[in-house]
Amino acid sequence: MNIKSYYTLLSSMLSPDDIINYSLENKISYAFLIDTNMYGVMYFYKKCISLNIKPIIGLNILLDDYIIYLYAKNYTGYKSLIKLSTIQNERVVNIEDIERYNEELICVVPFNCREYFNDLSLIYSDIYLGYTNKKEEEISNNITSSIVFFRESLYLQDKDSEYLAYLYRIRDGKTISDDFSYDILGHELQIKNIFDYTSESGYNNIEKIASMCNLEFPKPELLLPIYKEGVDASLYLFELAKLGLNKRLGGNAGEEYKKRLSYELKIIDEMGFSNYFLVVYDFIRYAKKNNILVGPGRGSAAGSLVAYTLGITEIDPLKYDLLFERFLNPERKTMPDIDTDFPDDRREEVIQYVIDRYGKKNVAGIVTFGTLSSKQVLRDVARVLNIPVYKIDTLTKLIPAMSKDKLMEIYQKNLNFKAKIDSDTSFTKLFKIALKFEGFPRHTSSHAAGIVMCSKELDDVIPLTVSDSMYLTAYSMEYLEDFGLLKMDFLGLRNLSILAHILKDIEKIYNKN
Repeated sequence: MNIKSYYTLLSSMLSPDDIINYSLENKISYAFLIDTNMYGVMYFYKKCISLNIKPIIGLNILLDDYIIYLYAKNYTGYKSLIKLSTIQNERVVNIEDIERYNEELICVVPFNCREYFNDLSLIYSDIYLGYTNKKEEEISNNITSSIVFFRESLYLQDKDSEYLAYLYRIRDGKTISDDFSYDILGHELQIKNIFDYTSESGYNNIEKIASMCNLEFPKPELLLPIYKEGVDASLYLFELAKLGLNKRLGGNAGEEYKKRLSYELKIIDEMGFSNYFLVVYDFIRYAKKNNILVGPGRGSAAGSLVAYTLGITEIDPLKYDLLFERFLNPERKTMPDIDTDFPDDRREEVIQYVIDRYGKKNVAGIVTFGTLSSKQVLRDVARVLNIPVYKIDTLTKLIPAMSKDKLMEIYQKNLNFKAKIDSDTSFTKLFKIALKFEGFPRHTSSHAAGIVMCSKELDDVIPLTVSDSMYLTAYSMEYLEDFGLLKMDFLGLRNLSILAHILKDIEKIYNKN
């Protein structure tokens, strides 16, 4: 039950696939995932469903001075978890938070926090005491019915325990020379353990909890941001586009243009994307009014006459025989995709505008994960092993800059790399450890261009995490459309910054705009 994946960053050696495969191999009909965040939830959930395994999603909550573990019974419980996950990424969760977001959750209190069990029983109707079969865990007979086997699982087999200490040292910035040890025993992936009389009820309660958890996501609704509350978006878009067409063509719009505009507006309305066009129009208008250069349009959006009339693009699609259907097609139900270009030194101003205009929690960047790639993992493990930087440089320089090969592939293909590993015992040890961690997520970052905007506060739908200046989705980009969310690319281009500076210089030197 207390099974963490490597999405509890640098704290577990289990991938979501390891956890799912364990259930498959042991003919268990369910699989648990309970990280300190929800980064891995959607991959885990979708993979479980595809393999006919029941996914049971939880969240490890660190309260003011103790820990609890919460599992979602259903979608309502999931919504409680995403609120708490967002809060936990902002600050320490407190008792008022768990009282507010306690619907449809199962709570497990670890044995070392048992003094809080009775108080938490007032918040959660389904509550269990987690035990690990340690000798000091004396359990009174009157609560044996409420206990559950709860040893933390962080690796597949006991022989992997030695590697976990190295992973922790990467996480904590420590080396093997530091006078510090980790408690890494008893973390092998397992569901059941039979050491004493409590084990049977502990296992039965795992089965009971598994039977109570039935998370299913509803069919997503389109959650595009709303330009103005109370305004008929389709009608407003129609009026704007009509005005824009007359302005673009000097009041001489021929029948071909009127027919094309009417057709596009009909498709946009039928597909429910009127607000989307208005929102893009809104922030591009803001940029232009504030002397922020905007690119003329890129990709399939250049085929839209509506985009041209609104000033979103600068290309007349009829003049160049560009097809609207490449951008939006009612027979191919996909989200619209208008990429917008801004100078890289002013992109943040436009993003701040949409945050201020549409709401701090209605606009977010998109999380990405830096990984322990072939070079990075060698460097991180080398630091832990106190291998000098100059020495590890000689090894990593043998890996081509853009290589996508895994370490073992490099070792097998690259004779110089292999010779270096085999001829130096410190490198041999380094390589052995690095193979265990390669590909693990190492840290979070944000997508270079992607922004999500939503009609609801985003943590009504998905968990959020935080960066320096704004919220980030805690799910990566490939899962956002599953929730009716649309990624919009705000691209920061250095070339536009250069052009903006040139225009300023022309004005300054030649007094010409």
